[in-house]
Amino acid sequence: MPTAGDPELDTPTLALLWAARETGLLRALLREPGGAPEAADAAGVTERAATIVVDTLVDLGFLHRMDDGVEPTNRALGLLATRDLRSVGTTPAALDRFGAYAELPRTMQTGVPPMEPDDGLRHRLGAVEATDDATVDATVEAALAAAPDAERALVIADGPGPHARALAERGLDVTLLDGAVEAEAVEPLLSGTSVTVRAASLADVATTFDLVLSVDAAWRASPDENRFTVAAAAETVAPGGAAVLVEPLGDRSPAAPRVATAALATGTGRPYDEAEVTAWFEGAGLVAVETADVPGTPYQAVAGRREE
Repeated sequence: MPTAGDPELDTPTLALLWAARETGLLRALLREPGGAPEAADAAGVTERAATIVVDTLVDLGFLHRMDDGVEPTNRALGLLATRDLRSVGTTPAALDRFGAYAELPRTMQTGVPPMEPDDGLRHRLGAVEATDDATVDATVEAALAAAPDAERALVIADGPGPHARALAERGLDVTLLDGAVEAEAVEPLLSGTSVTVRAASLADVATTFDLVLSVDAAWRASPDENRFTVAAAAETVAPGGAAVLVEPLGDRSPAAPRVATAALATGTGRPYDEAEVTAWFEGAGLVAVETADVPGTPYQAVAGRREE
C-alpha cells in the first residue's frame, strides 16, 4: 500500500535525501552538469556533504558516473519531474512524509500539520500509481468477494485509479470519483481506459452501484468525516450491493503504528479499530458487516451489504 513508502530506502537514507532536497543539492546534482564540487557550490553545502550524497545516489541507482561528473538515471525521473505520474514512483512522497515527521514536535504542540509541498499531490498520486500489481489484485479480489455479482462499481479517491482499472479489466463498468484537482491530474492517465472519471462529492452521486470501494483513505480522515463518507457511500449502493473499505485497522493491522505516525504528521485521522468501522457501516444502514484480512498485505477489508 502507498503508506508503506519505498522499501529500499531506510530512515538514514531518507534523511540524507530529504536534506539534499531541502538544501537544493539534489536539484543541482540532477539538473546541472558536473559532479560533487559543482553541486556543492551551487547548493551552498560542503564538498564532503555533496560527495557523500553523490556516492549514495550512485549506490541507489539514481545517478551514474560520467567522465565529467554524474548524470541522472531513469530511476531519478520521479525526482526530476511529476508530469507523468507513472514515472514518479514512491520516493518523492516518502521524502515529503519524512519532512512531515521532522515537524512532528511542532505539529503535536499546535495540532496543525505542515503544508504539503507544491508537488505533494502529484507525489502522492505517483505513489498510488506505483502500488504493486499483487497488492492491487489482492485488494480488488477482497472487494469483489463482498459483491461477486457486481456489474457497476464506484471507486472513491483512488488517485490514478489502479484499483478502478483492475476492476474494469475484470469486466465491470467503473466510475472513479475524486475532487476536481485530483480528477484533472489523473484524467490523462485514464483517458485510454474504460474507467469514467468524475469530479464530484460523494453526496452528489445520484446513481447507484453494485460495489462502492474506498482504499487507504479512512485513516487520513476524522471519525465524523468517515461517518459521513460511509453514510453517503451507503446511499449509492444498489439493493444487494456492498460498500467496502480497505484499511489498516488499529487493532488488527501490523502497519497500524507507522500509519498512526503518518496520520499524526499529515492529517486528522488515525487507524480505526474494527468495532469503530463496523459502527459506521451499521449506522449507515448496511447489514451483514464483515471484516477479512487482505492476503499478502497488512490491510483489512470491511464490507457491508445493502438489503435487497
